[in-house]
Amino acid sequence: MSLSISVVIPAWNAGSTIHSCLDSIHRQTLNPLEVILVDDGSSDDTADKADKYGVVLLGTGGRKGPATARNMGASAAAGDVILFLDSDVIVSVDLIEKVTAYFEDESVWAVQTLYTPICPAEDQVSQYQNYYYYYSLNRMPEGSTATFATWCSAVRRHRFNEIGGFNVRIPEPTVEDEELGYTIVENGGIIILDKTIQVTHLASYTLAQFTNRRLRMARAQAKSGWRQVKKRLLARYINVHESGTHHSRWVVLSILLVLMAQPCILLSLFSLSLAPLIPAAFLLVSALACHFGFLTRCNRDLKRNAAATFAVLCLYDMAVLGWGIVQGSVQYMFGEKY
Repeated sequence: MSLSISVVIPAWNAGSTIHSCLDSIHRQTLNPLEVILVDDGSSDDTADKADKYGVVLLGTGGRKGPATARNMGASAAAGDVILFLDSDVIVSVDLIEKVTAYFEDESVWAVQTLYTPICPAEDQVSQYQNYYYYYSLNRMPEGSTATFATWCSAVRRHRFNEIGGFNVRIPEPTVEDEELGYTIVENGGIIILDKTIQVTHLASYTLAQFTNRRLRMARAQAKSGWRQVKKRLLARYINVHESGTHHSRWVVLSILLVLMAQPCILLSLFSLSLAPLIPAAFLLVSALACHFGFLTRCNRDLKRNAAATFAVLCLYDMAVLGWGIVQGSVQYMFGEKY
């Protein structure tokens, strides 16, 4: 059986990375049927740079969000399989070849890949963010999963259309791909996680950008959970039993522990007493213990002493995620469902 693949890339102000992304696609050992780039209202030279590669260039006519952009690209695609790719990743030369092989099995609906453990950005914040996502997926069992993360993932076009594509009511790049993965599995589909297919993430974050991104993600995940308490909040996010997602029960526990530590720290500051810092320290150490695997593996994979810095960033990250969950839950209670 000969399968064709359409590559769909949503892009917003991606002028600094799009050339590297498209270069890697054009070096493939097996060429895709087409490359469709959907410009989501960019104000830079993203479209001009992409046009030089001979891609199919579409535009949303303004900032509509990645769900709308990807759906637009999928609607224009002619391939049997749609490969969604972020505009800030570089792929290996055999990506199309490897992904195509999986779809020879009719039972496979989708294929999921990983980030590489090391990214080009040299700052600790970007390294932490990149490795966090790598580790979160790499810790999952090989094979079938419920995760669909669109930095680089492929899905059969007719299956994608059957389930209605991405939820365009989700306006920002947050959980639109996550929810699609859950929908695939809930409809009986199989998503294959291949840990050998890894893409290089070119993004670089300041601490402020990282904070805003994590707050946005946590708010969206809280609202997604409340929209479907049984299927998502309990089965996916709290995840008492492993359900094929990148969300770990230990991460959830660590977020709760860090949230509990914060009133103790505030009490110490206002009372000018060191006594409340004792339970705070216990809670924070317990939170770090929940990330023992992450912190020990990062030293091995990154080939340097990253654990100390990552431990501090991890506690900060859990605090940010905790406040994002609180904010998202409050917003949901007051009628902001998305």
